[in-house]
This record gives sequence, structure tokens and C-alpha cells, in this order.
Amino acid sequence: MTYFYGQINLNLTTMKKILIALVFLSFGSMYAGGYRVALQGQRMLGMAHAGLSVFENAETAFFNPAGIAFLDKRLSVSFGASGIMSSVKFQNSQYNWAYETDNPLGTPIYLYIAYQSTDNVSLGLAIYTPFGSSTVWNQWAGSDIVNDISMEVFYVQPSLTYKFSDVFSMSASLIMAYGSVTYNKDINRYLTDEEGNKTNAQIDSGVTGSAGYDLSLAFKPSDNFSFGVNYRSKVIIDAKYGKAEFNNVPGFLSQTLTTTGFSAELPMPAELGIGMSFKPMKKLLFAVDYNYTYWNVYKELRIEFKNGLPPSVANKSYQNTSTIRLGAEYQINDKMFVRGGYYYDQSPLTEGHFSPETPSLDTNNYTFGFGYQMKKWAIDLSLLYVDGIERTDYTMVLDEGTAHRFGGTYVSNAIIPGIGFTYSIN
Repeated sequence: MTYFYGQINLNLTTMKKILIALVFLSFGSMYAGGYRVALQGQRMLGMAHAGLSVFENAETAFFNPAGIAFLDKRLSVSFGASGIMSSVKFQNSQYNWAYETDNPLGTPIYLYIAYQSTDNVSLGLAIYTPFGSSTVWNQWAGSDIVNDISMEVFYVQPSLTYKFSDVFSMSASLIMAYGSVTYNKDINRYLTDEEGNKTNAQIDSGVTGSAGYDLSLAFKPSDNFSFGVNYRSKVIIDAKYGKAEFNNVPGFLSQTLTTTGFSAELPMPAELGIGMSFKPMKKLLFAVDYNYTYWNVYKELRIEFKNGLPPSVANKSYQNTSTIRLGAEYQINDKMFVRGGYYYDQSPLTEGHFSPETPSLDTNNYTFGFGYQMKKWAIDLSLLYVDGIERTDYTMVLDEGTAHRFGGTYVSNAIIPGIGFTYSIN
């Protein structure tokens, strides 16, 4: 039997396969684009997040756990949060489109504990948000790609460090990862219910978990020079119990677009970091980090449906990225520090795969920081300004079984203030 509704004329079984597949293929692309949250410590964020070789407080439990062996305090605890105020603008002059996201305030948090249990053995615990995003497009031309999306991924990372000598240490960590995603998109550009409301899908992955590892080494031959290496493995989060619900469904599809389940593997990329820091004078510290992120883990995304439909496989084409971070700190007096830094961050998205779920541009990043040291407590303030470099690109979207190009020019920016506290004792 064939149905006609608006501009849709498809066999019902075919329609069911196409509509549900489209929903899940779009769901996968938000992970494929990737969104790395580099806000794991306010002290180091003031220095461009170049913390691989700066061993000053418990933030080392994230940047390089091997460095815990070189902290000058036996116990250090750091915690803090950032406030992400971001905006993305989209324009397409051919169709006279102009839209801007209405993103909510993002608030990634962290907690670190570093403890030197003996002269040679140290323990660490890091709880942080390495990946996440929140993007809201209201009443816009790309609603069949995304209306809104929210992703949160938390890592819990206990570590064990051994100090082999006065100048060298190594560390191994277990990573326990937990993540969730909610996501809404219209089914296509035309489908509505009888009252003219667009039919949309609400995706909820539920909370899923997996594990990975972290390996690091630290070398500190003097008080004026340090070197560090850290490798954080990829983590494959297996979403086994995802659920899709459909809203504003027209009557003739009410028995077709019903709640269904899915499973998918959602990869978070590995990262290698190498850094060094040095003091040309007693009160001045410079730090340089190089980060290499293995985004090419996104070769394809495979979706297994719970309702008997054949699996959907989306081929991806992502590239590894490099980031160079340059940071500095100047000690004004015994209590006050000022910091600054810069880094250039590459987008992993290749031409023809730019999707607005997590619009990732090449960015120039400028950081500023201030620290106030008390006897046992320290307060660190940071400010990050993210300047996205304008990019004109597109992605291919399936609609009613036919691929069409959706593209335009994107620009973005973000202002991210942060505050952190550290408590340290011998």
C-alpha cells in the first residue's frame, strides 16, 4: 500500500527504514565531529593549558600523573569549574539564511587529589570532563540535521606513580568513563502532523560506560627545567540501551514511528602529549606543550537497531590534529601570580563532512590567569577567549532517500571564565 502526505510519497515499509536510519545516522555524526573540552585546571588554563611538565599542585593528576612525585606538598587537592558562553553563526547567501545558536551556559567541573604515600610511591585521583557540548539551533533551515544536542562525558582516573630516582618517575592510570547524550532533530524538511507541527525525533543514549588507561613519565633534573610525556588511550563507550522517541507524528505513521531502541559504539579519541617548562629567571616560568589527538578513530559508525532493521553504517573521514600550547607565569610577590598563553587548535573535520551538531572550527585561543597563594589555600582565576576562524563548508544529508548538500559559512566564538581552589599540606 502506498501513502501520500504533503510532499512524501513512499512505500510505508521503505519510509520506516529510511526515516529511522536517518535519525540514527545524524545521531552518530555529533560524535564523529568530536568536541574536546580542554578546561581541566584553572592554574594551567591561564597558561594555555600547557601543564604536562608543570608540577605545582593536584592538577598534575590530570596533566601528567607521574609529576605527582615532584610536588613540594605531601597532599594536594584541587577543584574548580568553568562557565562556557559560546555562540556559532551560520550564513548561506544563496538562500539568504542567517542563524545563530542559543546555547545554554556550560559548566564543566573537575576534582583532583594527589598524595605522596612514601618517598617513592604516590597516588592520584582525577575526576573531569574531557568531552562534551551543548548546541541549540532554534527554528532554522538545518532542523533535519539538528535542533539541539547535549553531550556529557566524565572520566574517573585513579593513578599510581613510582619515583625511580630524584629526577625521574613514571605513572599508570585506569580510566573509567561515563557518558550520556540527548539529541533532537526533525525527521526531514517536510513531514508534519495534521496541525502543521514538524515531526521530530528525541534521542537519549542513557548513561553508558567503558574503560581506558593513561601512561605518563616525568623528568625534572633541576628546579629550573622539567619534561613530561602523557598518553591517554582511546575509550570506546558502548551505548547498548539507547532509545528514540518520535513527536508530532501524523496519523498514517502512528504505528510506524514508534519508540525503538538502538546500540552503537561511541569512540573518544586517544591523545599524546609532550611538554617542557623552564625558568629563565626565578620569578618567570615558560611552558610549551604539544598535543596530538587521534581523531581518525572515527572511520565509521555502525548502528544496530533493536527492531529488526538491518544495521546502518556511516563512513567517516576525520583527520588527526595537532595543538601547540605556549604559556607563561610571572610571580609578582610571595602571594600573587599572573599568567598568559596562546594555542592554535585544529578542527578534525575534513571538507564535505562539516556538520552543525558540534560545529568544530580551527580556532585561535587566548588565555589569561591570576593566582593568589595563601598558607594552605590557593585561588586561581582564568579566562579563555576562543576565536573561531571562518569556514565555508558543507555536509551531505539524506532526505526521503535522496542526498542533498547543506552548507554555508560558519563563525564562532566563546568566552570562558573559570575559578579553582587548591588545598595543600605537608
